Formats: sequence, structure tokens, C-alpha cells
Amino acid sequence: MKYKLIIFDMDGTLVQSEDCASQALIDVIPALADRSVCEVTARYKGMRLAGIFDDIERRMPGAVPVRCLDLYREREEILSASMITPSHGVAVMLEQIATAKCIASNAPVEKTKRSLETCGLSHFFQTGIFSAYEVNAWKPDPALFLHAAKAYAADPKNCLVIEDSEVGLEAAKAAGMDSIFYDPHEYSEQSKGQNRVTALTDILEFIL
Repeated sequence: MKYKLIIFDMDGTLVQSEDCASQALIDVIPALADRSVCEVTARYKGMRLAGIFDDIERRMPGAVPVRCLDLYREREEILSASMITPSHGVAVMLEQIATAKCIASNAPVEKTKRSLETCGLSHFFQTGIFSAYEVNAWKPDPALFLHAAKAYAADPKNCLVIEDSEVGLEAAKAAGMDSIFYDPHEYSEQSKGQNRVTALTDILEFIL
């Protein structure tokens, strides 16, 4: 078997949560009230939250309210109960992977665990949940993926990353890892030079 470790992104890959995050941003930043969820998701897909706030403040000075991070976290947690859903085919795909697998996300570990619980996926990842907050480095920095590989004593060239965002794909490349672009909405402009699938179950062809 070529791969010793499969590294999954979380938001937008295993679960569909990015529209939830975008709605939370719209709800706590009044200047975004005229923006659609789709617009916000398209602009900030895969980005670090601090970078999102910086971009909003740069484009609209004074737009980010005091305590925005706390307000966002509180609102996102409320919305997550109804807005976060498992990606189509995710359970079928995970059940068939015997290779070691883990999650490496820009989000805090507790948020990832909450999303797994909400979507009924916790039993697939009893261990192996890594966060950029642990290494203080966010994608496209490769440090998070390298940290995950080290935890499994896996050579980067024997790791496969599953990502839905450009920053994640850049991080995988910088880490010296193979990657697959999960592109359910067929954003083909991000798939140049990438192995690309539109269904999670298609990933099995690369693994089994």
C-alpha cells in the first residue's frame, strides 16, 4: 500500500460547515449584512479566522466589532446544531479506509470534535485530531501536516492529504505530500495540476 497515513481537512471536506461559519460572520459583523453566504464563503474558504478579520478590517475600516472573536464563536456554536452536515458519502468512504487516518484542521480541536459529534462521525476519529492552534501555524504553512505525519511516524511522501481549499492544497505541496482536491461544486479553477474528485467515495480509488 502506497500511503501510510491519510490526512483529512475537516471543514468543507468531511463536513459541510463553511456556510455556517459565513452566516456567523454575517450575523456578528453588521458591515457584511448585504453580503450573501455564498459570497462570504467563496472569499474566505479555508482561511484562518484572524486573517478573515484582518481582511474585513482592511477593506472596511472599523467594521470588525470589539470582542468579535467571542461573538463569532458563540454565534457559530449556536448555528452549528442545524447548519453543519456530513459531506455526502463521508461515512461510506471512512468505513472502507483501513489505512491510518487523521484530521488536520485550521480550526480549534474542540470545534472539530463538536462538528464530528453533530454529524455522527466521532467514532471514526477517537484519536488523531490535529489543530493549527497546537503548532501555531495555519495553512498554507505546511507545519500542521508535518506535525500530523510526525505523530504517526509517517514519511511525508507516504502521506495523502484530502483538501477542499487552495490554502490546504498549497500546504500539502509544501509538506511534500500527495493531495486530492475534493471539489463537489466543481470549482475547476482550483484543480489545475491536482488529483480531483467530486465525490468523497472516489477517493477510495487512490487508496485501496
